[in-house]
Amino acid sequence: MFRCPSKTTNLRTQLGKALKAERLHEALDLYELIEKQTPDEPRWSHRRGDLLQWMGRKADAVLAYERAVDLYAAKGFVARAASRMSRTWSFATSSQTRIQRVHMMQRSAS
Repeated sequence: MFRCPSKTTNLRTQLGKALKAERLHEALDLYELIEKQTPDEPRWSHRRGDLLQWMGRKADAVLAYERAVDLYAAKGFVARAASRMSRTWSFATSSQTRIQRVHMMQRSAS
């Protein structure tokens, strides 16, 4: 039986085309739409953060990464959340803040 592609699938196709053509602002808008359609999926916030960082919008990237970290932790991926924090937040937060955040995630996962 043939199924119509989902709205998210269509957006992901458009996203791939926008990224390939380096239409970064369009890609950013598409990431936001995909996030709205799949609000509990951390990878879209994560990838949006990567794009924002690449575009030089570090403060916005940190916000996207924070959302991704919270979603990863909520799904039980505490190690992945901690890894994402340590690799990408080094430019924005102190090590003490990161350590405190990891401890909070570990407690909430228990």
